[in-house]
Amino acid sequence: MELLGWVTASLFAPPGEAFFRELSAGTLEEALEELTGHPVALPQVAPSELQAAYTALFVSNPSGLPAPPYAGYALDGELFGPSYHRLLELYREGGLEVQETWRDLPDHLSALGEAIALLNPRRPDLSRRLVQEFLHPWLKRFGPAVKAHDPTGFYRELVELLEEAIHAKTGVSFSLGGRRRRPA
Repeated sequence: MELLGWVTASLFAPPGEAFFRELSAGTLEEALEELTGHPVALPQVAPSELQAAYTALFVSNPSGLPAPPYAGYALDGELFGPSYHRLLELYREGGLEVQETWRDLPDHLSALGEAIALLNPRRPDLSRRLVQEFLHPWLKRFGPAVKAHDPTGFYRELVELLEEAIHAKTGVSFSLGGRRRRPA
């Protein structure tokens, strides 16, 4: 679960220099290969196109935001709803605090990924719960929108690989929309 958490944190953070270094070094593909158990070749996309796709999918879109990157929103259809507060309670139970320097909501998928990774060594039960109760529902609700609206194919592939990884780690299934699951 720790690697799944770090990959999730990386994938849902706004793409910047560190992300592009991971891509060019192949470390992101290596991590995804370890999680899914098969070779991974991510689409090659220019950094400016990835940044534009990220913005259109997760930040701002004149046609409406296809995939708000907030776990609580996926569950409740609102920000700061009951799921948001339940997630904060799980963070506290695991001894995690939201840093003052964090500039987004604590249920942002990047923060959720970090929490999954940080909790796994000392509280694997909570790490698994975060995947099953928050990350999985987000992917189930917004994964199809990412796949349908990603102009680059990059985030579509990442969502499909995350679904495979979660299935491999937890047994939770996703509807793969005609894509054949590779053996793990």
